[in-house]
Amino acid sequence: MNYNRGDVVIVPFPFVTSEGASQKARPALIISDHSIDRRFDDLIMVGITSRIVKNLKETEYRIVEGTEDFKYSGLIQTSVVRCEYIMTVPRGLVARKLGHLPDETIKKIDKKLKLSLGIEEWAVFK
Repeated sequence: MNYNRGDVVIVPFPFVTSEGASQKARPALIISDHSIDRRFDDLIMVGITSRIVKNLKETEYRIVEGTEDFKYSGLIQTSVVRCEYIMTVPRGLVARKLGHLPDETIKKIDKKLKLSLGIEEWAVFK
């Protein structure tokens, strides 16, 4: 299946606890651009969590039930896109696509990604 930037997907996330390692299926947002020629067939994505805290960090974006973001996301409850939790995952590990975030939402998330990666100030020089 083809996946695009902005797709919300389900992938197995590794968890390490004192009892050992395991995996759980979790939502993630694809941030890589499929139109770029890449050496490997991997997807770059950021994690999404339903664990909501009162004070969001500057690198987090909340997708709230009842909004346009939520309507198209395919998520089942209010969630947070964690732009500091970046991973590269082989395309074949994606279990399924839940939805796709609107372009305007992706633009907002892009700003948080730049901040998370420390490249926000470089945008001034473009």
